[in-house]
Amino acid sequence: MPTPRTLYRGQFLEFLAAGTWEFVQRPRHAEPVGIVALTADRRLLLISQYRIPVGQICVEIPAGLAGDSGAPESWKAAALRELREETGYTAADMEFLARGPTSAGLTSECMIFARAIGLTKAGPPQPDADEQIQLHEIPLAEVPAFLRDQESQGRLIDPKIYAALYFLAGGEVVK
Repeated sequence: MPTPRTLYRGQFLEFLAAGTWEFVQRPRHAEPVGIVALTADRRLLLISQYRIPVGQICVEIPAGLAGDSGAPESWKAAALRELREETGYTAADMEFLARGPTSAGLTSECMIFARAIGLTKAGPPQPDADEQIQLHEIPLAEVPAFLRDQESQGRLIDPKIYAALYFLAGGEVVK
């Protein structure tokens, strides 16, 4: 592969080309972590928020970037922080589930999936000032109906939810 050259660099994204292929990456190399969070009473924690790139509300698993402040941060620390910020829950620990590309033809970004262990409700969500996040605590058996309802309301369903359901159903952990 040819050495990538920078076409444009913004504060949060860098647009590159390698030969005729164009793609984006995060200049700070912040890695996303998606959190599979199931409460003791078997409620799946999901969030929804308006996403500017698609111009719609998206239903998602809790997620965020390790090192998004610019300071080094482990994936586990980021997962614990993002879970608290987006859902109001804390976890005793995070278990690594898998790591893979978010959109291999578009970006160099790879995401880590982690399972929250030992969830405790600590208080209301505390999202970043520029985030408008709604928490959904859905009984696991009702998740498919909830997603169909959200889709019928014009919301986009992030496919990472289906990966979360795979892991909750006992899907093999990729290490």
